[in-house]
Formats: sequence, C-alpha cells, structure tokens
Amino acid sequence: MPCLAFRILMPVLVLAVFLASGMAQEPRAAEQPSGITAKLNAWGRFEPGVWKLVRVVTETLNEQGQVVSTNTTDTRTTLLDIDNEGVTLEIEACMEVAGKRFQSDPQTVKQGFHGEIAGPNIKLKTPTDGELVIEDRKIPCKVQQLESAGSNGRTNVTLYYSTELSPFVLKRESVATDPDGKTVLGQTSVEVIAFDMPVRVRNESRNGVCVKTVHKNAKGTVTTLAMTAPGVPGGVVSHSMKEVDKNGRLVRRSTLELLDYDADSNTDGGPYRKRPPRRTKQPAW
Repeated sequence: MPCLAFRILMPVLVLAVFLASGMAQEPRAAEQPSGITAKLNAWGRFEPGVWKLVRVVTETLNEQGQVVSTNTTDTRTTLLDIDNEGVTLEIEACMEVAGKRFQSDPQTVKQGFHGEIAGPNIKLKTPTDGELVIEDRKIPCKVQQLESAGSNGRTNVTLYYSTELSPFVLKRESVATDPDGKTVLGQTSVEVIAFDMPVRVRNESRNGVCVKTVHKNAKGTVTTLAMTAPGVPGGVVSHSMKEVDKNGRLVRRSTLELLDYDADSNTDGGPYRKRPPRRTKQPAW
C-alpha cells in the first residue's frame, strides 16, 4: 500500500519541484551557449545546499464524489549541484497514511535549465523573436524549442521567455510522443496568467506570480494553479490541483503548502554544505 501510494503521488511531488522552472532572479552558474541559462531557472540562482520543505495533502474521490482516502506527504527538495547542463536535485518524501508514516528512498533528479530531465539526447534550436499577451499586456520574448529523445519516447518543448521581465520563463508547451513520434502520449502547458499577486511567505506579503499548468493524457487531465515567489528555492509557495478522468469525473485533488525553506547555503560553513533543518518544522523522517 505505501509503495503504491508513493507511485501514485510521485507525479504530484515532481510537479512541486518542476512547476516553476524558470522562476529565478539572478545568474549563478556557467551559462549554456544559447537559450535559457542558469539565471532563468528556479533552482539555478542558488548555491548547492539550499532546500525547501512542502506538504501535499491529497484526497481521492469515488464515483459519488465522496472522499474515500486522504494522504499527507512532506517532501524535502535539496539542491545538490549545478553544472553547465543544469541542476541536480534530491527529493525525499515522507507519507502519512492512516496515522502511520512511511519514508520513500531519496530520489536524485538531474534537471536541465529548460526544465527538461537532463540527458545526452537533447537538441536545441536557435531562439527566435516572439510575443506573448498576459493580462492584456504585450510582452516581447524569445521562443526556444528543444527536443529530447529516449527509449520511452520523444518530447518536444516550446518555451517563451524574457531576459528582462521576471519570472523570465512565461510559457512552456510540451508534447510527448512514442519513440516514432506518431502517437501523442501526453501534452502539458505551463503559463503565467497573472503578475503581482499577493502571496504569504513566512507571514510576510510578497508580490508573487500565478502559474497555470494543464497536463493531458489518455487517462484524463490534471489542472494546477500555483503561486510562486522570488527568493524561495524552486519558486513554488502553494498550489491547488485537480485530476479528472477521461470522462470528466473528478478523481483526485490536492493542495500544496510551503512549510519551510533555506535559501542561504553559506550560513553553515560554505556553499557546498547542507544546512541542518529546523527541527520544529521538519517531518519525522
């Protein structure tokens, strides 16, 4: 049961890590020769050792729309390394089911600066000029396309980004197909829908950004509304998610909240040392 539940919830946990790819403010690492650089990545602006802790509460519903189960998962994500290809993240999750806590094995994920899972088979195209309209505002931007290929299929991504306007990456569209590129397996759209939205971070009001994500596949559609804020590793502060099946029936929903984070890896003896967690706010791993 715990293993199955972790497999079901892992897309939600990974979403919490990758949802705001590109929501960063300052450069950190060596830049790629073209397109999106470290300064445009939600983790790339920080030093290795920073971390964030979020809590996801997920409810599963039956055909009558009644909640039949509730799971709470605390997920800690730590930035392990940054290089020319992207960032390396460690994800640790602790789930509470029926009053009992189960910890998953830590997972290490290499993420490119464009938000893709880093690998050798990534093809980048030269960025072109484009434009987006957000809140009736015309925003000049660059359009970056990339393709990644693997044994399970191909993914084509189109990113719209600004080098001047935070949060820089303003829209991301991706299409996953089978290895031959003939059958569409899933489509995902991530886009900024509102700037200067108030968001609470550690009892302080900040100007945040609202990001909408829609993921579609043969099983149904997952829609997420997230709030992001500068200065928080990974960007995401909160989100609300719903999942409907192919017939439009609501089958699952979840909320995410930021419990704690450390954006200063130098406070404990150097940029490559992890800062010990605040025990009052950490889960009992």
